[in-house]
Amino acid sequence: MNTYLAAFRSGLSTLLEYRMDYFSNSFLSLLILIGVQYFLWDSIFAGREGQHIGQYTTDSMFLYVIFGAVYGVIIRSGRIEKNVSEEIRKGDLNKYLIKPISHLGFSGALATADRIGVIFSTAIIIPCIPFFTQTPISWVGVAWSILLILMAMIMKFFISMAISYLAFWFEETWTFHVIFDISMWFLSGSLVPLDLLPDWLAHISSFLPFQYLSYVPAALSAGLMPLDQAFMHCIICFSWCIFTWLMTRFIWNAGIRSFGAYGG
Repeated sequence: MNTYLAAFRSGLSTLLEYRMDYFSNSFLSLLILIGVQYFLWDSIFAGREGQHIGQYTTDSMFLYVIFGAVYGVIIRSGRIEKNVSEEIRKGDLNKYLIKPISHLGFSGALATADRIGVIFSTAIIIPCIPFFTQTPISWVGVAWSILLILMAMIMKFFISMAISYLAFWFEETWTFHVIFDISMWFLSGSLVPLDLLPDWLAHISSFLPFQYLSYVPAALSAGLMPLDQAFMHCIICFSWCIFTWLMTRFIWNAGIRSFGAYGG
């Protein structure tokens, strides 16, 4: 455990070394995302004076957009995970194999440090939300959402690591990461709330883990989803964490048998 704590502290040191870069990539990008979403939906509602789109009014949609953007930025990462494929391709994975540590655990410690900075830089947005909207915030929903986001971060980490571990068989895994990021952006509800999608697509997304990366936490926080569904979603999200962990371990165990450690 001391090894992983040391890796975590090392990750924090790296984070603090480039403070402005990290601040701009998290906080400033979040403000831009919120601004773009706000003007987009404001123009859509402009032609629907006094009307709803689904269950959303202009104010409740803005509240959802803020929470969706905050949670999406917190989970978005992948810098640590995506570098793993380079380590495999170049043979740098050797330094982990000759030490009594788990590569998945070591990468997890670095990724946790990476997320800590984003959480602190984006969390300052949440207390300011009531000043920009008249729709009341469900603070109980926010509490449930925090639990969901923590599990979603773990789940997203395992999925990204599983994709990077495909480098055991593929020369380049960047395309897979791009496909995953685009799918996550659309099917997580970051772009459009999932309940506004066509019925067949919303039905498919309900069976996928992407909804826990933005839509479910944001809907709970904005009071757009009944709180009695929160516990059920936590159980499902936890099950996805277990499944993605098992999937990642399976890919690692299968890939390490074919790893030649040649580099190149």
